Amino acid sequence: MFRLILGLVFAGCLVYCGVTGNWAFALLYLVLGGLLLASAYGQWKREKDRKDQGR
Repeated sequence: MFRLILGLVFAGCLVYCGVTGNWAFALLYLVLGGLLLASAYGQWKREKDRKDQGR
């Protein structure tokens, strides 16, 4: 849950930096947010697969 929230915060920072034209930080937030959101999705997928196998 922490990774998802932090990923969404970084996505918001990405939008803000994109609007203000700070492209260096926008790229940084793109990478950080993408990694955190991908990690959160992978964790959710693993948990879902474990629950499905437990049936």
